[in-house]
Amino acid sequence: MPLDKMSDSGQYAPTHHSRILHVDGHPIACIVDQSPENATSLLDISENPGKLRVSLIGFLNKHDELGLLMGLKLKVQYGTILLDYTTYPSCEFTDLVILDERVVIISGSDCKPLLPIERIMTDQFVKTKSEFDKFTKLMS
Repeated sequence: MPLDKMSDSGQYAPTHHSRILHVDGHPIACIVDQSPENATSLLDISENPGKLRVSLIGFLNKHDELGLLMGLKLKVQYGTILLDYTTYPSCEFTDLVILDERVVIISGSDCKPLLPIERIMTDQFVKTKSEFDKFTKLMS
């Protein structure tokens, strides 16, 4: 989402951290969920993912001191459960999500995988990244 389409930048405040873990030598894009309540729900969802709906959007946000930042918002809906993750990941994380079209939500306490989300549509995310790259080149 470009800056001119963002009506309320507070809605895009970071809520979670992201990191890359290596499993069997392969990098995996992970979002860290610190909430024990969510951990139980996410484990239940991973056992029966049939009703799972997921959306991933990329967005650009302007910080007064840091400049232009690229973030992502991952929304997970399962029946009445609605989880919302907003993070400002590294470039490596962003590239990995675009390449793999996969994100794994992990437990914050022990880095245990809670919910793997695969085959995420990343078209809009790719467009946001290309906008971010264009702005970055203009600034340097």
